[in-house]
Amino acid sequence: MDYNVFLLNIQDKINQEDFFNLKLKFEQLQNKKEALSNLVFLRLQDPIKPLIMSIICGFLSLGWLAIDRFMIKDYALGILRIILSLFPCVLFLILGISYENDSNSDISEIFFGLFGIFLLLGIIWWGVDLFLVYKKIKKQNYNKIIEFIFNYQKI
Repeated sequence: MDYNVFLLNIQDKINQEDFFNLKLKFEQLQNKKEALSNLVFLRLQDPIKPLIMSIICGFLSLGWLAIDRFMIKDYALGILRIILSLFPCVLFLILGISYENDSNSDISEIFFGLFGIFLLLGIIWWGVDLFLVYKKIKKQNYNKIIEFIFNYQKI
């Protein structure tokens, strides 16, 4: 297999500027055929799968689950997104409902307003994460290939 064919196969899994850098690395690589035969077995993530899963979850009003972050093994940001998107919304919604029945309805309106603000922030975070996760997967794939080439040149 020629390295150009391999690069065309992974073209959708890495960024365009990284594609040209990778092509230069392959041109400088000694024993291209041997490296390429091992590189074919490298597992690269498809950036479309988490994107589609996140869009489906978003339309089902489950965007706060951060499934896309967990699919790319970015657990810290996934948990942070759940904590900052879900818990304030639930807290302010419960507080707004509980104070709505009392005589102090101004506090209830404040809690409902905070609920709306955190809900909007969660939706914005979900939308921005669609693009960030897509780009991060492509960058991770590029880094895997570069790390493999670097380790292969050491041998």
